[in-house]
Order: sequence, then structure tokens, then C-alpha cells
Amino acid sequence: MLSLKADERLRRPRTRGHFPPVEAARRKLGLLTVADGGGQARIYWLVDLQTTVIEDARFLAFGSLASHPLADAFTELARGRTVADACRLGADQVESLLRDDPATPAVPAGDLAFLADLQARAEAALPTVELLPPPPDAPTYVRKRRQDWNDADRAWLPLGLMQKMGKVQEVCSRILPERFPGTAVNAEITGLHDDFRVELKLAGLAPEQAPTAARFLQDALVALHPQITVTAE
Repeated sequence: MLSLKADERLRRPRTRGHFPPVEAARRKLGLLTVADGGGQARIYWLVDLQTTVIEDARFLAFGSLASHPLADAFTELARGRTVADACRLGADQVESLLRDDPATPAVPAGDLAFLADLQARAEAALPTVELLPPPPDAPTYVRKRRQDWNDADRAWLPLGLMQKMGKVQEVCSRILPERFPGTAVNAEITGLHDDFRVELKLAGLAPEQAPTAARFLQDALVALHPQITVTAE
């Protein structure tokens, strides 16, 4: 059984997502990512390698239902701490954030063990994390010649801007309620570019949820064209 707070985090996590290496390089931070040995969760920490402060953090959970809210709460607590401090957080501190009242456990006690495993692996991995070289400037996009179009190009490229926006909006209107049930969230298209970049402004979500929403939408929008990428704020 999960507490109401834990169930809320299960349904609407605040910090779920991941960081690709290129984002760490762009932000000039080290990417520390480890998973526990039991396959419950993986954490992604962007670390200032000079101070070891965790500047940003996300998680992906794959295990028990309790692993999702626990990893979410742990990730939220880790932000702004040094790696050493985050790895000293007690499982009871994390679990306490999910309790409906101080006396009632939020999750079964046996579901907490993976947190200590994650912490031990994160602390051990820190010395191996390196600052990646900055990504090269993106090449100038060159629109394909019609004779080089594939099936996806033929379905997408001839559409007018308003037609493309309508198709993107249709996907957003379907996916966001599915992924964030009970939340009045909507997306405004602020940019739709020839190089398949879609820029969105989200309303109704916390800022830290925007990257996760962008990932959900990109996964769905590739059905329109496999090269579509999404950024959201």
C-alpha cells in the first residue's frame, strides 16, 4: 500500500526524466548516472565537478510501484546538495516526505533498500565522471531535394505550416492528458521549423516537469516524422 502522497508522486512525478550527454556538455557539468543492482531505478545527476554540487537531477524508475515515488523524492532532495551530502541522506528522510501523517509509513519498509545501493554506486562513480567537450555547432539544415524524399518526407514536408501545427496540436491534446491525468495542462506551439524542431510552451505543469513532457511528446510526434525533436518550457 502506498500513502496518498506517494500515490500522487507515482501518478505525477516531479523529477522523472534523463539527461543526454550532450546536455551535460552544453551546461559544462558532469553527468553522473547509476542504477541500483536490483533494477529499481536509475538516477541522472548533473554535477559541478569543482564543487561536487548536484545542479540538476532526474530519475527513471523501473521496479516496484514504491520505487517511483521514492526515487522522485530522493531526486528532489538531492538537488542543490553535494554528492557526498546526497549520499548521506537516510532512507527515512526520503520516505518521510511521502507520509500522509508522521506515524504511518508511506511505503512498505522492504522497498527502501535500493536507495542505499544507489547512493553507494553514485559516490563510487563520482571520481570517474569527466567534463565532456562542448558539442560542435549544429550544421546548417539543408532541405532535402524532392527526389531524395522517403515515405515520411512525402507525408510531412508538402504540408503547409498550419496543417503541420494542427497535426502537432492534435498529438499534444491527446498525449498530455494521458501522461498527466487530472492535470489541466496544455501546449502552445511557439516554433515549428524546417529542420523538424518543435518548440512548445507548456501551461499547467511545474517547470521541472517540462523535460519529461517534452520527451513524451517527442516519442509520440515521431509518428508524424521520425526526425521531429521537441523542446518545451
